[in-house]
Amino acid sequence: MDKREQDVLEQVRKKTEEVKIPQSLEPENIQRMLEEKEARASFGKHQRRWGVRQISALAAACLVAVIGFAAWNVSGPKGETDNSRRDMPERAEISSSKTIAQAESYDQVFDYYEAYRKKLEEEQKSYQMDAGDMARDMITESAEGGEMNGSAGSTKSSGEEIAIMEDSLEAPAATADAAELADDYSQTNVRQEGVDEADIAKTDGRYLYVLEDNGNEIAVVDTKDQSMKKVASVEIEDKGYVREFYVVPDMKKMVVIYGRQNGGSMMEDPFYTNGGMGDNGATIAVTYDIQEPEKPKEEGKVTQSGEYRSSRMVNGYLYLFSEVHIWGEVVQNEPRTYVPLINGEPVLERDIYLPPVKQANMYEVITSVDLNRPDKTKDSKAIFSKGGQVYVSNKNIYFYETEWGQWNGCVTTIRKVAYKDGKLEAKAQGSFDGYMNDSFSIDEYEGNLRVVTTDDDTNSVYVLDEELEEIGAIENLAKDERIYSARFMGDTGYFVTFRETDPLFSVDFSDPKKPKIIGELKIPGFSEYLHFYGEDRLLGIGMNVDEETMTTDGAKITMFDISDKSDVKEKNTYVLKNVYSTDVAYDYKAALVDWKKNIIGFSGYTEGGQRYFLFEYDEDKGFICNMEEDINGNGMRNPRGIYIGDTLYVIQGNIIEAYSLKDYQKVDDLIL
Repeated sequence: MDKREQDVLEQVRKKTEEVKIPQSLEPENIQRMLEEKEARASFGKHQRRWGVRQISALAAACLVAVIGFAAWNVSGPKGETDNSRRDMPERAEISSSKTIAQAESYDQVFDYYEAYRKKLEEEQKSYQMDAGDMARDMITESAEGGEMNGSAGSTKSSGEEIAIMEDSLEAPAATADAAELADDYSQTNVRQEGVDEADIAKTDGRYLYVLEDNGNEIAVVDTKDQSMKKVASVEIEDKGYVREFYVVPDMKKMVVIYGRQNGGSMMEDPFYTNGGMGDNGATIAVTYDIQEPEKPKEEGKVTQSGEYRSSRMVNGYLYLFSEVHIWGEVVQNEPRTYVPLINGEPVLERDIYLPPVKQANMYEVITSVDLNRPDKTKDSKAIFSKGGQVYVSNKNIYFYETEWGQWNGCVTTIRKVAYKDGKLEAKAQGSFDGYMNDSFSIDEYEGNLRVVTTDDDTNSVYVLDEELEEIGAIENLAKDERIYSARFMGDTGYFVTFRETDPLFSVDFSDPKKPKIIGELKIPGFSEYLHFYGEDRLLGIGMNVDEETMTTDGAKITMFDISDKSDVKEKNTYVLKNVYSTDVAYDYKAALVDWKKNIIGFSGYTEGGQRYFLFEYDEDKGFICNMEEDINGNGMRNPRGIYIGDTLYVIQGNIIEAYSLKDYQKVDDLIL
C-alpha cells in the first residue's frame, strides 16, 4: 500500500468517526478479511494474488455508503449537499508550545469539541463526493494498471494494517510449597522491558490462568505433575466482557480488566446512558487475592468511562487506559455529557489535557491504582484528542496522534506524561514529520526519545530531548518504501522497510544530536516483528517474497548477526512454505521468545488450519523446528504458548494442550 492509498483509508476513518458502524466493516477488518480469503484461495497454487492496493480500494469503496450515512447524520435526513468539488481540508494548525495545556474550565473543553463538530459539518458535504471519486479512481487505476498479476506493488500478507507492548515466588498459602513451583516459567512478551502488560493467559509457575471462550470467566488450572486440572474460576457477573488480566506472583494478586456496555447497574446516572457520552460503556479493573489460587477473593474495583485500550503494571501500580468518544450533541452546562467519568464522577478540569490543535472529540483516559488499595483510583488524567496511540517507557507515557494534510505529508504530535508510584504529571509536548508503523518505532533512552517514521514516499529518524524538542534527524531514507518493523537496543536502533527487497537498517544513536545510518542489509522478503536474541543476534519474523513474482510464498524467520552493527549479516533463515501469515505480525504477545531457554514459538495459518511452531536456534545448524502441531480450539483470540519448567502449554480458546520440552510429545490436554 503506498502512502496515497494509506491516506485514503485514514481520511475515510477520520471522517466516519462520528458514525457507529459494524465492526466487520471497519477498514482494517475489511482488508484483513479480503487478504485472508484470497490467501486461502490462492496459496500454493501459483494463481494471481490481489495486492493491498486492490484491497484498500475495495475497502474505500465499501465505506462510501458509510460516508453517505455520516453526511446524513450530520446534515439531517434531507441530506442537502454542495455538489461542487472541493479540495481536502488543510492540516489543523499545531501549537508551537512545549507545555501541555490543562483545561481551565469545562466550558473550554466544550469549545474544543464544538470546534471539531462544526469543522466536521463544513467538510462533510464535499468529502462525500471526494471519497466516492477517489474510490472509483483507485479501482479504475488498479484494474487498468495490471497489478492483479502480482508483478508490482506491495504484497504484504494478512494483518498488515492491524496493527493498526520476574519476581521471586513465595508459596501460596495452604496450596503449595516452594518446592512445587517451577523456578522458570514464561511471562507475557512485552513492549518495554520492566513494564508488565496484561494478557489472555498467564502463569505463576504452577497455575495457569486462562480467559475462557465465553469472555466473562477466567479458569484457574493446576499443572502439578504435568496433569492439568481446573480448580477454580473467576467470573464477571455484571454482564461484563473480560479483555485481559494480570497475575502478580510476588503480591499474590490477580487483576481482571473488563468492559461493560451502558445499561448496567454500575452507574445509575442519566448522563451515563444519554447525551454525548452515551455509547462508550465503561472499563473496570477488579483485583483478587490469590493467596489460595483455588479460592480467589475479590478485594476491590475501580471504573472509568470508555472502551479499554491497554494497560501497564509497574511496581505494584496499575495504569489503565480507555478511549472515550463524544457523539453528536452535548449539553454545555452538563459536563457529564462530554467529560469522562472516574468512579462515577467527572474528571476534574485541571486533569484534562488539551490537544496541540484546537479541536477534539475523543479522550485517552489514564488512571492509576495501587494494588494495596484496589478499591480506589490514586490518580487520573484525560488526554483530549482526535484519536491516537500510547507508548509507555519505564518512566513516561507518550500519547501520539497523526495530523494528516491534503495529500502531501503528515505530522505526528506527541504528549509526554510522567508516572511514578501512581502519580501522573504532564511534562511536555512536541511534534515530528511522518507517522509511525507501531509502538516499536518509538523508544525512550537516557532521557531522549528516538522515532522512525514514514512520510509520503520516504522515511526518517528523529531524536527528541526531554522537552520533546528535536535535536537530531536523518531524513529522506529508503525512497518509495515504508517501515514495516523496528527495534531499539541501547544506543543502536534497527528498522526494516519494504517494497521489493527487505532493507534492514542499523542506526547509531551514540551521539543523539547526530544519529547516523551505519549499516544496510538488503534481502528478499520482510520482517514484521523484530526481537533481540541475546546481545549479538536479532530475530526477525515475517514473510518470504518470491523475487520473480514479488508475491509472498511463506512465512520466514531470520537470524541477523548484529555483533558488528555496521555490517549486519543475515546469518540464517527458515521459510515455512505452507504458512501464509502469523499472529506475531499484529500481536507481539503471541510470540514466545526466550533466548536463554533457546525457544522460539508462534502460531501460523496454513491451508489446513492453524498450527503452532516451536524452534530452537543453533549457531552452526541454524533454525531447528522441534514441533509443528495443529492447534485445536476455535477461540476468537490468538493462541498463546506458555512454558512452565520443561512443559509447553499451547492455549487456544477453551482447549489447553501440554507438550514435553524434552521430546516434544503431548503429555496432557484439557477442555475447560
